[in-house]
Parts: sequence; structure tokens; C-alpha cells
Amino acid sequence: MQLTGTAGPGEPPARVLLVDDEARMAELFSLMLSDLGHPVTTTCDPGEALALVARERFDIVFLDQFLGPAVKGTDLMRDMALSDPELYFVIMTGNGSAEIAVEALKRGASDFITKPFFEEDVVRSIAFVNKKRGLDRGRRDLMAGLELRIREKTDELIQVNFSVLTALARAVEKKDLGTYGHSMRVSGHAERIAGEMSLAAEERYHLRSAALLHDIGKIGISDSILGKPGPLSPAEREVVRCHPENGVEILKPLKHYLPILPAILHHHEQYDGKGYPAGLHGEKIPLPARIIAVADTYDAIISNRPYRDAEDQARAFEVLRAGSGTQFDPAVVRAFLAVVADDCRFGPLHRSRPGGEADRTGDQINSRCAGGDIRRPQ
Repeated sequence: MQLTGTAGPGEPPARVLLVDDEARMAELFSLMLSDLGHPVTTTCDPGEALALVARERFDIVFLDQFLGPAVKGTDLMRDMALSDPELYFVIMTGNGSAEIAVEALKRGASDFITKPFFEEDVVRSIAFVNKKRGLDRGRRDLMAGLELRIREKTDELIQVNFSVLTALARAVEKKDLGTYGHSMRVSGHAERIAGEMSLAAEERYHLRSAALLHDIGKIGISDSILGKPGPLSPAEREVVRCHPENGVEILKPLKHYLPILPAILHHHEQYDGKGYPAGLHGEKIPLPARIIAVADTYDAIISNRPYRDAEDQARAFEVLRAGSGTQFDPAVVRAFLAVVADDCRFGPLHRSRPGGEADRTGDQINSRCAGGDIRRPQ
């Protein structure tokens, strides 16, 4: 770091703007700085000074505090800083009072010198400001490096977390082979809906996570119920109805998953208030839960289950349209249908792994099939 005020080898010279209404002083000052290796632009006009800062790149501005009866250097400094926040300022004045110096420093000046000054005063001021510039530049570089490291580590954690979520979803699906791949597909559908609805990146991340784990509560339900080929008994239906609350209880001790718990808890609510577990209605249902409800229902209809065959997309769209405004949020249904119309990635049919021969006389798909778990109790 050069402490002499000169531009040293390998160190770029400071580009200086001098604003002073005394022509002789400006000439001498310009000669001093040129001898130190720093290019200088001079002006006595505050308006021209502002235009220069807006048009050209400077590092340090030397400002006379009194530029006429109506203009103070500290006021001009404020306006210049708005145009270029990276400027450094040195206030000059023939009145070397402590009050003026304190005001200048409080308002953002890096240094203060009094007139008449000697070359060593200018050298000291340039050296001081250059040192401050270097420290600030190093601090900015350090912060930029830290931010990059944080982003990299955050991305790594997101990938690890997504792997954990996927593993948990797979654990549920191993109990219920008829839903193999269901959670991943629901997560993909939900994310596309979120994109159509312009949700923020963080909201989309939480939605994707909640969709992956929306059925995590089924991990505690007996295989005989989940894989039953015929209709469920009333008691079995009540067991299935508990899976959103069970899921919350499983994940609640894991603080990282707290933001997604409302979506998991309420993904079987209905827009008209006839869902469960809380009977919420309309926009009182968390938006992620409303999105998952549509994505979940769509995938359930077009997928095989132990107790019925998959149906086609046309039937799924019919169910969603029929349930819009009663079972489903109309805005979410519109967004989903718009995504399907524009995006062929939904493909024809996503079929889950066959669950074996099934009694097809049980649960039927209709417009009251809330939340996509086709055999869930009404």
C-alpha cells in the first residue's frame, strides 16, 4: 500500500476531480497532483461538477466547502454521492474550524484539509484516502467471496436436503407400491403450477419439499390398509384421514421442515370448507396446500392403484374443472390447466407400479375426490 500519495508501480493512479472557485488555487492543486502521478480534472462550476461525475469515472473529489454564497461543498458532496456511491471526498476550506471539519466527516467526507495548504498536506490526504479505498476494496472483495461461499454451501445443503426428502418419500412408497413415484410427480406438477403463478424462489422450494413429503404420515399406516384392493371400512378411512397430522408429528422435531408443515397438514382441505383435518375454506387454506391438492388429485387419477385402473388425462381435467370453486382453488386449477396446455412434459399417462389385481367395485373417482388420495374418506 503506497502511503506517500504517489501512484506506485502496479498501482493505478487515483482519478481526481477538483471543484474550487479560486482559479489560481485550482491551477496549483492540479500541478501538485499531476506531479504525484494522478490525473486531475478541474472545474469551478457546481453544476458542471455534477455533470462530470454522472458522465465520467472518478475516485476522489476535492471540494471547496464554500463555492459561492448559495452552495456548500458538503451539499454538493451529497448530490455527487447519489450519482456515484463509490466516490471518496476531501473537503477543503480557508476556515479551518473544528465545526466544519466535524460536519464534513459526519456527512461522508473521508478527509478534511485547510487552506492554504502545502504539498505535504495534499500528499497526506491522498495517501489517507488511497489507504481507505484499498481497505474498502479489500472488504468488498472479502464479502463477495464470503457471499459466493455461502451460496455454494447453501446450494450443497439444498441438494442434500432434496436427497433426504426423496429418500423419505420413497420410504412411504415402499409401503404403498400403488403410489410408486407419486410424490416425485406431485412435486414436479406443483412446481410447474408455482411457476405459472409466479411464486418466489423460496416459496417454490418449500412447495417442492412439502409436495415430496405430503404423504409422509402414511408411513405409520398398516400395509393391509394402504394395499387393500377393496373399499375401506369406516374405521380404516379414519385411520387414513389421520395421515396429514401424523406427517406433521413426524417432521415437527426437525426445525428445518417447519416452513412446510402447514402445506402438509392442510393438503386435504377443500376450498368450500368440507375437507380435513381443520375444515378450512378459501384462502384460509395455505396456498401451497391448495396447489398440492390439485397436483395430487391429477396424479392420483392418471395413475394405477391396487383398487382401480388409471384413467386418462381428459377424465382428470374433467374432475379438476368440476371441483373448481368447491374442492379446489379456481386460480390454482386455471394455472394447472394453463401449464398442461403449454407444457407437453406432463405427457400422456404417468402410471405407477402396478399394485396387483384389485377389486374395481370400490372407491370411484368423481369430482368429490378431494386431495388426490383416491381412496381417502369423504
